[in-house]
Amino acid sequence: MKPEVYTLEALRKSLSVKTKNGKKTLKHTINKRVTLLPFKTRNPERAKFANGFAPVIGEFFRLVEEKTYHKTDDENELDIETFITKVSENVQMNEEDRPYFEDILKTFLYSANGIRLFHPMMFKYLLLSDSKEATGEKDIAQYIYDVLLKHNSQILEEILQIKENEHVLVRLIHKLLPELKAGNTKETYAMAFPFIKDLFLEDLRTLTLNRDFFMNNISLFIAYYYFFSVTQLTLKLNQYEEMDKEVASPVFYNLDWEATNRNRKATTNGFKLITEASKQLLSHMNTLEHVNYLLNQENLLYKDLVQHFETLAEADREKVYSNLFDWTKEYSEIVLNNVEGIEQKGSLEEAYRQLQKQISLGLTKETISRYALYINEIGKVYFLKTRGSLGYTLNVTQDFLLLLTAVSVKQEKISLKQLFVEFERRGVYFDRYSREEIIKLFNKLNLIEKKSDSGDAQYVKPILSIHE
Repeated sequence: MKPEVYTLEALRKSLSVKTKNGKKTLKHTINKRVTLLPFKTRNPERAKFANGFAPVIGEFFRLVEEKTYHKTDDENELDIETFITKVSENVQMNEEDRPYFEDILKTFLYSANGIRLFHPMMFKYLLLSDSKEATGEKDIAQYIYDVLLKHNSQILEEILQIKENEHVLVRLIHKLLPELKAGNTKETYAMAFPFIKDLFLEDLRTLTLNRDFFMNNISLFIAYYYFFSVTQLTLKLNQYEEMDKEVASPVFYNLDWEATNRNRKATTNGFKLITEASKQLLSHMNTLEHVNYLLNQENLLYKDLVQHFETLAEADREKVYSNLFDWTKEYSEIVLNNVEGIEQKGSLEEAYRQLQKQISLGLTKETISRYALYINEIGKVYFLKTRGSLGYTLNVTQDFLLLLTAVSVKQEKISLKQLFVEFERRGVYFDRYSREEIIKLFNKLNLIEKKSDSGDAQYVKPILSIHE
């Protein structure tokens, strides 16, 4: 086995440490040894979702099918007039009927917002934004694919197929759509929490049982799991080696239609927790990057780093301690021009906390804020609501609630008590007031089956029916 070498040189090279005119400089660099988030500090490339989540969904489905969309080659082929003419030319009819057919075809194929999604196979034709934000959209799609779906694309295989019983127009359009070119399948992002991926795959399988429900909800579903995974990482990094990697850290949501106040859990233990934790997110990512370099590892979180460190021989541990101390001093001298208070620590936990503190001081507030804005951008599309002086709170719309209920209940009724457990498994916590509102709604929608007046004897019926 190749021996592990613990040196500072690889880290210095990664951060472009140089000496000029007797003064050292460095460049903060992440996403080399630790690629856990699709976030950047540059503003123009951050996805702001002016076109909704559709560009990310399009790119995600191209990754599923290992395709890429070159606008210069393919966009013209999906131009409204060009493609309608192409389809029309492949249908024999009386020429006086052709204008009417083309009008029907135009209504079937296009809406005011662009191409109409009449079948799951159409998702891959959704374009990225025509701006620098396309870079951020591609990064997010790659993250979702790598972290949540990679090696399980077969789950979507059947629902993406064109079957023999499809409408003749669907089959004709599919035949004439431009063939997308083969894409790059290189893996970029690492999965932090397997339990989130397991839930995603479980729920995705459930969604594919009903094509109509899948079509109506897949964008919201994927957007939520993206939001869920990045916010959980944000929260858990602040717990350092004490993080629980098996279950979601609690954050509370309000229902879109209910009133709230400053004493509700969604106000005190909701988005506020995420916002506070996000202020340290960039310094955590830098710290993990540095310590993974110094331990010659990749994509290890604090807990994993400690576990790996404990397997090392005593001499190697001492080398790591020495390097961490030297690097913390060197970083502080370069960036802060001050090494006062830097100490040789007696544990890895204390050592990386000291380094993280120095990195936090070395990053500008503007850079820290821009990095964390990725969370706000996706939140504002679906999962946040402004509540006056209370600011943003995590928010569940009726559509989102029914989606959560559908994937939680699946095909067999479950107890009301178990339903709330399933919501919490998926990172959505409600206080007792919100739970009462949910029960009222479910009664209105006839989703509650009562065995008795006891809460434990109330069951929630399945929402989804299986469509062949």
